Amino acid sequence: MKLMKQIVCTILTLCLCAGLFIIPSTPVSAATNPSVPKNVDVFYYKDFPMVNDYAIAVQLGTSGRTIKNLKTSNKNLKAKVTSLSVSSSQTQNSGYIGVYAKKTGTYKVSFDVYNAKNKKVKSLSVKVRVLKPTVSNNNPFKKLTFDGNKYDYQNLYSKGSVKINVTMNKGYKLKSIKYRTYGKPKTTYSTSNSKTISNAETTKSVKKIKNNMSFKLNLGHYANYSASSYVFESTYYNSEYHHMSTGVLAPTTVVITYQTKDKQTRTTYYTLYRIADDIK
Repeated sequence: MKLMKQIVCTILTLCLCAGLFIIPSTPVSAATNPSVPKNVDVFYYKDFPMVNDYAIAVQLGTSGRTIKNLKTSNKNLKAKVTSLSVSSSQTQNSGYIGVYAKKTGTYKVSFDVYNAKNKKVKSLSVKVRVLKPTVSNNNPFKKLTFDGNKYDYQNLYSKGSVKINVTMNKGYKLKSIKYRTYGKPKTTYSTSNSKTISNAETTKSVKKIKNNMSFKLNLGHYANYSASSYVFESTYYNSEYHHMSTGVLAPTTVVITYQTKDKQTRTTYYTLYRIADDIK
């Protein structure tokens, strides 16, 4: 009987030791701190209009949840948080800051990163260099002006409308002019633990099209906006996800369709910008 007890104890001890090796260890990711590039170059190309909504990539780190106190060193540079990607399952949350400059030059953008408890984690800054355009804008029209000026992506319109003059070259025929703008963001989906907000683009047509024409066009007031959030809480597991994306400028896309000399249909796009209504 004594021998049997010794055998049983030995077997139990071996099983216990083996179990310690079998139990998988949970990997623990190292915490990361908020960071941002020291320098950012912003380029403007007239041929290929691009809004710099993602000019500055911000790493929020493990604990960072949002960006606050966003400032620029000069009134000629506008900045806005355009994207946030935050999740309790991520070890590196992130975001983007969009910029628009009225003039070329070197500017400074500064901001603070806050955690989920609304406590400041870190203050950051980045130098933004805005470079002069190097590509000219070519178009198929004999004359195409916006408020009396040739199309220039850098133009920022302060009024609610713009006067457009169009004159086609010989052999070309103007077929249609349309323009697209974004509406006010609205909730498109909502439940007890999730929500989605976005804004749709509306297209309108200019009437009475002819090869030599002048008309006034109303500009948009809102930037493209999309946001979604999800929160799940239970006794055993909590999870959350938040994402927001928008822009600094409110775009109005002018879509001009024309017929070429060889009867081919072509379409060209011109995007006009004004500061979005929610920019202070």
